[in-house]
Amino acid sequence: MRWTHKLIREVAQEERGALGLGPFDEFDPYALAAAYGISVYTLSDLRDWDLPTEVHEHFHQSSGTWSAALIPIGSARLIVEHDGHALVRRRASIAHELGHHLLEHPFNAALLGENHQRLFDKAKERQADILAGELLIPQRAAQRAAFEGWSNREVALTFGVSEQYAQMQMSGPRVRADRANRKYGRRT
Repeated sequence: MRWTHKLIREVAQEERGALGLGPFDEFDPYALAAAYGISVYTLSDLRDWDLPTEVHEHFHQSSGTWSAALIPIGSARLIVEHDGHALVRRRASIAHELGHHLLEHPFNAALLGENHQRLFDKAKERQADILAGELLIPQRAAQRAAFEGWSNREVALTFGVSEQYAQMQMSGPRVRADRANRKYGRRT
């Protein structure tokens, strides 16, 4: 299937609706994971499953290189998240990994290349980003917030995301709101 922005938005609206959420309600990625039977474990949780201390420390200190991973185990899925990150980043990371699941992205046989660099499909990563953004801050809500002049802080607090994430999701709606306000002589 060719995933367009419109189709991805429809998937997000359907998932938010199934959770009983309106456009301005805060999305809980952990609730959606549970609805799909996807367990979420922190990296620290894995120590209870005999993850060696040196492995935990290696990945826990690698804060910039990974945030979360969707892992196939047979037909089941689980997510491991980096619990050293702030909750707002973890929520966005879980939403991104759920995006891969909801869009039915296939798993690559290899995750690392010869030079130990992570292998990934840029188009699929972008699709998961778009879906995560729409789950966390629906375009409809972002557009209204832009017309009402919400700050990044207000958006972040309303939707449970970081101010940087709010800035990223609000950039397009703010441009459209600014254009409309100039066209129709409204003040911003």
